[in-house]
Amino acid sequence: MAKKKQSNKRKQNKKIQKKIIVQNINYIENNNVIPNNEIANTNIIYKDENEEKGKKKKSLKIYWIIPFFFLIGLSILFILEYNKKSEDSIQTTFEYHKIINIEELNNVIELIKLDDYQSENLLEYLEYFNQYDAPLQHIIIIVNNNLKNIEYNDTVKSFIEHKNFINDNLKRYLDYYSKYNLDIDKTIIAVNNNLDKDDIKLNHTTESFMKQKYFIADRLKRYLKYHQKHSNLSYKEIVSRINSNLDKTFYKDTTKADLNKGNLILVNKFYYLESSYEPSNLVNISKKYGNGKLKKDAYNAFKDMYNDAQKKGLYLYISSPYRSYDRQNTLYTNYSNIDGTTNADKYSARPGYSEHQTGLSFDLGTASNHSINDFEKSEEFKWVKKNAHKYGFILRYPYGKTYITGYIYEPWHYRYVGIDVATYIYENNITFEEYYAYFIESVN
Repeated sequence: MAKKKQSNKRKQNKKIQKKIIVQNINYIENNNVIPNNEIANTNIIYKDENEEKGKKKKSLKIYWIIPFFFLIGLSILFILEYNKKSEDSIQTTFEYHKIINIEELNNVIELIKLDDYQSENLLEYLEYFNQYDAPLQHIIIIVNNNLKNIEYNDTVKSFIEHKNFINDNLKRYLDYYSKYNLDIDKTIIAVNNNLDKDDIKLNHTTESFMKQKYFIADRLKRYLKYHQKHSNLSYKEIVSRINSNLDKTFYKDTTKADLNKGNLILVNKFYYLESSYEPSNLVNISKKYGNGKLKKDAYNAFKDMYNDAQKKGLYLYISSPYRSYDRQNTLYTNYSNIDGTTNADKYSARPGYSEHQTGLSFDLGTASNHSINDFEKSEEFKWVKKNAHKYGFILRYPYGKTYITGYIYEPWHYRYVGIDVATYIYENNITFEEYYAYFIESVN
């Protein structure tokens, strides 16, 4: 009989536990709240006539423990279901709020799954949703941009859903849109190209510059300023000139050459090398190929070019490859003494501004005639002009580009930049200055 009474008692206790769980669920659904931090200390009073007599103290312990484990179970289920997000985010979610209703809990789950979700902004996400009922992804973008006080409307929605929309630019879009009253497309174009930073309105002139192939957004202000003084030039020409720094003064507005660019280092009348600079990996040129020293990459590429030219019965010869700062100083001084500084600057670089100091450039002649002045007349020149890019070399100072390079046409002067870059420059008929500005300097 005693065992039977104990069994009945256990069954009755299980029934009581089930009733408590049911009542907790009903409490959540009917009152639409989950007491988060307080639930562990809250006793849901369930009165059962069969248990109330003489068992009040024991019941209180039971009712305290069951809701606590109910919450723990709910948390574990939540973690298992959405384990893609960190436990820190989930923990922050429950610790950050004292009360979360069922609808908000569903939103929290969806928010945590989104890539740009930030746990510290959760309360603001929910507040914004309750106010505007916007898509959760839009809410995350708005709040993350510290724009929780703006009204969610069709304009904001259109910006966020635009194909060229950039998350971090939302505030800039709205400010520019408000100031100039442009349409969504033009506003995004303007801001994505940083027109707002220079307070430039998008109009026909600015759009014309922006359509140019080698347009660089950060130089728009310089394009416009140059355009005011040289309106006779095309937009394409102005972009080319500004990208080559021709709104600046040779040998005056100068910058130290970036040695980190390796074989793509730019040295010209704006970018200089220090007097102590000497390139690494210099190798001696065999007498078969010429004289002097070159960087190893350039030398190996030249030997490949030489060998293929030889198969055509053509023989190339390198002269004046690497030159030290002191050697260039001696040459330039002599030329200046003979022709004057102005004329010398047209064909000779000042010390520190010569590409020869990089160990990547050289002058070409033929095996039978080392003279650079006669090279253009040779069959070797015709072949090299058409094929040098296949080995990574460019004609550094091409015909008709003096206004960009600052030097007269030099059919004998070649520079190593690598096959891909050389091919692009050759096929698009641009100078290394233009390539460097658009593909190297502007992307850093």
